[in-house]
Amino acid sequence: MGIGKVEELGIYILAEDYAGYNSQFWAQHGISFLIEVKSDGIVRRILFDTASYVEPILFNMGLMGINPKTIDLIVLSHSHFDHTGGLLGIMKKIRREIPIFAHPNIFKVSFATEPEFMYAGIPPIRKREIEKLGGIWILSRDPIRTMSGVFTLGEIEKEKKVDFEREVTIDLQKLENGRVVQDEVEDEIGLGIVTEKGLVVIGGCSHPGIVSMVQKAIEITGVTDVYAVIGGFHLINANDERIQNTIKALRDLGVRKIYTGHCTGLKAEAMFLKEFGNNFEKLHSGKILRF
Repeated sequence: MGIGKVEELGIYILAEDYAGYNSQFWAQHGISFLIEVKSDGIVRRILFDTASYVEPILFNMGLMGINPKTIDLIVLSHSHFDHTGGLLGIMKKIRREIPIFAHPNIFKVSFATEPEFMYAGIPPIRKREIEKLGGIWILSRDPIRTMSGVFTLGEIEKEKKVDFEREVTIDLQKLENGRVVQDEVEDEIGLGIVTEKGLVVIGGCSHPGIVSMVQKAIEITGVTDVYAVIGGFHLINANDERIQNTIKALRDLGVRKIYTGHCTGLKAEAMFLKEFGNNFEKLHSGKILRF
């Protein structure tokens, strides 16, 4: 797959668990990024995830001067409600045909049982509602190039993960052929972007493991210069050893900058800050990254 390279990249943090200090932006549980890419002289806007609720996203879009109708395509990292909850509301604003990239298991029945039953994903009925508003589902386990320099990572197969990331850091179950089994969150895909500065890898919660996701992006592109890794890393419930292994592995891969928040956890963020110093930045609603 010929990937290509983007000329300019801007990432607008539309939703994050943290709003920043003395901020007019709204925070909420989840992530939503507006990714603006200029490639071959063409500018495209990609919406990556839709957090839990649409209202804070639309409020923050208004402050940032972004019209939802200018979104060209949507990528859903995985099924969990804090990454897909605002999708229906966004589609009601867009109201035209638009591709939505996701894993084929995005509509699986996934749930938590502690402290009580809670449905974790997208209700299957939502699929038809989105289609009626113009959503065109592009459901693939394989990587897909969306434009020059931009591609989905596809499924991260368990056997290809680094050893310490093979066990997920979240306790969920799912229905499979009518039986309850552990949910390995196999439906999470990420996004990779090749820039002039190097490879940029974006994850939602990084349930498959952020190191394994970065390795997959390198494998797809052949680009070994990783400039930035962005998103939630889901280390909030991880032990110190796993956090340290993650930091060391990203260092060994030559990652230069870390931008994280959401489900990463305060302890992990503090450890990343200690290791990466000024090359670590905490994400917050309203933050803008340019590469």
